[in-house]
Amino acid sequence: MKHILVPTDFSLFSMNAVKCAADIARKSDAELHLLHVVNIPSHEVGILPFQDAQNVAEGLFILNFIMEKFAALKRQKFLKGLTVHEILKFDDIFTAAQKCGSEIGVGLIVMGTHGTSGIINQFFVGSNTDKMVRRSKIPVLTVRGEVSISDVKNIIFAADFDAGIPEAFTKIRTIVEALSAKLHLVRIVTRDDFYFSKPMLEIMDQFAKDQRIENYECHVFTAENVQEGINEFAEHIHADLIATVTHGRRGLARLLNGSITENLSIKSSIPVLTSKIE
Repeated sequence: MKHILVPTDFSLFSMNAVKCAADIARKSDAELHLLHVVNIPSHEVGILPFQDAQNVAEGLFILNFIMEKFAALKRQKFLKGLTVHEILKFDDIFTAAQKCGSEIGVGLIVMGTHGTSGIINQFFVGSNTDKMVRRSKIPVLTVRGEVSISDVKNIIFAADFDAGIPEAFTKIRTIVEALSAKLHLVRIVTRDDFYFSKPMLEIMDQFAKDQRIENYECHVFTAENVQEGINEFAEHIHADLIATVTHGRRGLARLLNGSITENLSIKSSIPVLTSKIE
């Protein structure tokens, strides 16, 4: 992983994401790309005859304001010694992030979360949250509050370990390895999705061997529902980060469905790393 993308609106929530991304960049020797997106109505884009002096002046004022914000952010001590690039796009958040990710070769998107109404209040809301977390082809790490990646000791990887999981995990394995933490593979079992422990533990153990994971444990955890089970298990082992995979709109086959992945990313008190199954 050589490139990390951080969408920012320069708020406290996005600042927490930049700090977290900076920690990961140091551990993985990656470059940071700070992305700010400005939404402009299509009729205002470009030098058009009906754009008067006031429109141009306002546009220049906004541009200068954003550049000053970028400059102030890049002067922060926690970015010292890192290679940091600023990107300004006139697009929607999801499209801009995916385009930049593809062009640059981004291995991770780090985003701050408000924790109640969506990712970065008034910046990532509603469908943008859903798109980024559940539809991004690039792994997404959501961060609520200020997080020290150096303190990460235990990571959960919650999945059903069925078809598509190994490929999705491959996208985040480099990130997990960079954090040098113990990985806890867990299968959440509910009344509607019962599975015997012994064969499931064997499947997870084989998964770990196939993925060349060295520091790991396998668990089967029973709960009323999947989301509660993940949160309860995270609390039980004092997890510092939750990792999982998603099928996008369809949800994780037989494990994560509906809005579970999105809710975890928004409401979890610890960072959540998601990777999409293609």
